[in-house]
Amino acid sequence: MKQIYDFEPKAVETIISTGMMTTVIRLGITKKEDGMYECEEVEYNHKEPLTEEKDYGPMVSTLIRAHFSQDQVEAITQNYLSDPEGHKQEFDDLQAWRVESKRIAKNVIP
Repeated sequence: MKQIYDFEPKAVETIISTGMMTTVIRLGITKKEDGMYECEEVEYNHKEPLTEEKDYGPMVSTLIRAHFSQDQVEAITQNYLSDPEGHKQEFDDLQAWRVESKRIAKNVIP
């Protein structure tokens, strides 16, 4: 979800509220000409501190779903399987975001 701040936000921040933790991952933080900061935020909810064993897969899924819905993933995959040449770019975009989501999760989880 796109967010705008009047200060430079942290790239990753964990907020604790009523027994729930939300790790906010901010992607593409850019400073605009008017001094405001813009980014895309992805929120990952969890009850305990992050661990690779429990959180890597779910966090990767959360990051992927921030860009591609389940319906989109299914459509892209089916389109590619039925006509690889005609749907190569959208499939490559999906695969690139999957790789990037895994990289982000590895950097966020201690």
